[in-house]
Amino acid sequence: MSVVKQVMLLLLAAIGTNAALGPEDCDGLNVTLPANQLHEIYGGWVLVWSIADNLPFSSLISNLSSSKIELRLLPDNSTITYHEWNLFQDKSCTRYLLNMSLVSGSENFTLNYITGTVEKNGVVSQYNDSFKVTFFKMCPDCLMMVYRGDAGQILLSYRKEGHHQDVEQLKASHRDNEKMAECLGLPHANAFSYDGAADFCPKTSPPAAVELERP
Repeated sequence: MSVVKQVMLLLLAAIGTNAALGPEDCDGLNVTLPANQLHEIYGGWVLVWSIADNLPFSSLISNLSSSKIELRLLPDNSTITYHEWNLFQDKSCTRYLLNMSLVSGSENFTLNYITGTVEKNGVVSQYNDSFKVTFFKMCPDCLMMVYRGDAGQILLSYRKEGHHQDVEQLKASHRDNEKMAECLGLPHANAFSYDGAADFCPKTSPPAAVELERP
């Protein structure tokens, strides 16, 4: 066999290996969290892997040092507060305080954005993107979230706070995260991955409280 033919066969094999995943490959991966398992998302989570499908979000992700969130159910049993703290490589912090509502009548657990604020460099402003989030439960200490908004789509993989520092375990989960991205039709090049050691933003809320009334 000629050298050229050997090279062509190797290239074809590589293309076959990297082909897009089919439905059979995604079975069991892209199963959303049932609505009756709402309690599974509560508490603190550390972002360990993420990818976005547009340039502005990708730029933010590429400059992240760490990110964590807290999800809490309010007494009305239908509104969930979402706190997010992002520390960037230049040591600046961005904080989000959002209210989201459960989508009624849905078998899958989905939240719609109601209202919220974002604080950047001490300046608080309204968060304007219209979005919804869907959750996937991959393991007891894992939470996968898909953000779909007017500005784009983001896949975010979290570990329960306190279970986020095993670097080897985090690296081992990267392929599962990439498969999930492929199943959702998202790219997975240049993804953010947490190093298991980076510090976090101070755990405070934006100074302006979010109004809980729906617009």
